[in-house]
Amino acid sequence: MPRDEELIGESPEDGQISISRDVIATIAGLAATDVAGVAPPKGGTMPRGEAVRRLVEVELSEGRVKLALKVGVLHGHAIQEVAQGLQTKVKNEVEKMTALPVDEVDVEVVRVVFPEEGRRKDRFS
Repeated sequence: MPRDEELIGESPEDGQISISRDVIATIAGLAATDVAGVAPPKGGTMPRGEAVRRLVEVELSEGRVKLALKVGVLHGHAIQEVAQGLQTKVKNEVEKMTALPVDEVDVEVVRVVFPEEGRRKDRFS
């Protein structure tokens, strides 16, 4: 069973520092919203704030992180480029903010959002 948090530092004088999976998922989800062409996987608006963690599954093992994201891609954007940009952005942000190495960022594109859908809902950039 995966742990809910990862110990990242411990010293007898200062105590310990740990980071929860929810925090890592939030960091990854917020990074995902910054990538051009990314859309919500189930329609509607892109989640904001802590709600973005619903896009991300986090696995912690021996001080290392594996992430899986499900997203949509806006029509007209190259899926491979969006997915690779997403992998790079998420990996860099999680490593920068947590100091934990990210071994994998798996991206599953589950839908394409068409321009008329975006205009109708006026929620995608």
